[in-house]
Amino acid sequence: MIKTIVNYAGLALLYLFAVMPHGLMKILARVSAWLMWHVNGRLRKIGIRNLEICFPDMPVAERTQLARKSLYEVSLSILHVGRTWIWRLERMEQQISRVVGEEHLRAVTTDDSGIVVLLPHMGNWELVNIFLTRRYQITSLYRQPKSTAFSDVVLNARERTGARLVPANASGVRAMLTTLKDGNMVTMLPDQVPPRKFGKFAPFFGEPTLTMTLATNLIRRTRAKALCAFCKRLPDGQYELVFQPVEEAIYDADSETALAAMNRSLERCVMDCPEQYQWEYKRFKFLPNLQKRDYFGDRNHNSESLGQRQA
Repeated sequence: MIKTIVNYAGLALLYLFAVMPHGLMKILARVSAWLMWHVNGRLRKIGIRNLEICFPDMPVAERTQLARKSLYEVSLSILHVGRTWIWRLERMEQQISRVVGEEHLRAVTTDDSGIVVLLPHMGNWELVNIFLTRRYQITSLYRQPKSTAFSDVVLNARERTGARLVPANASGVRAMLTTLKDGNMVTMLPDQVPPRKFGKFAPFFGEPTLTMTLATNLIRRTRAKALCAFCKRLPDGQYELVFQPVEEAIYDADSETALAAMNRSLERCVMDCPEQYQWEYKRFKFLPNLQKRDYFGDRNHNSESLGQRQA
């Protein structure tokens, strides 16, 4: 009963966001960002700490401004979920006002090789899937939300695109291997913090970061090609879809070399519009000794990691 109520409430919110004018969304996003900055400081602290790690030489005032912009953009992203999940796919795709780097997409689709599309947590990554599923056969990993009561809403919204969703477990990995061996496409967000046994440390903005090995393992085992993509939100509420090539070293047989190249490829995406990257996510959750980073305590907690970085 409770799950049903939550599902209906979630759908009601999605429909409300779907019909909301973009101008009103921007006002609500500013209010939301102000509240998160001044009232609930958790996301503010995570964002500032991540920016300190990634841009230690950036002036404090500039980092603070970037953290504020990020909270505004993440608020706007939440409000845009209604459009992404409710609007007709044709109408949603029309929100992409221009495509940049489409030649890189064509370059990896010239033969029968499988394709791994790497989507960083920035802009509207679900819109990338909408664009691709209308042109290619796509398989994507699906992680059930922590709120199981809302999981049906999320699953139904993503399945309507036509993408094949597979669970983030061994059976899902086997499905992705089959997809790539058949010459089709998989999409994934490779900047999520993996379980410790499924990740290795690789530099991300110069910081040793626990990085998922799934993408590079799939590429190596299937000889698939790789590509980065993201949807950057424009001031008028529409989007610019950007495709970027990956570094060639991502195909290296050495796991550490490939992971470092993947992270550098993602860094280039982030630097295209850093305010739209999800800095409020604990990307640097683990230190190199596998202890959890204290995002809210003493700045000196990171001494081991900084020592490795400066070495």
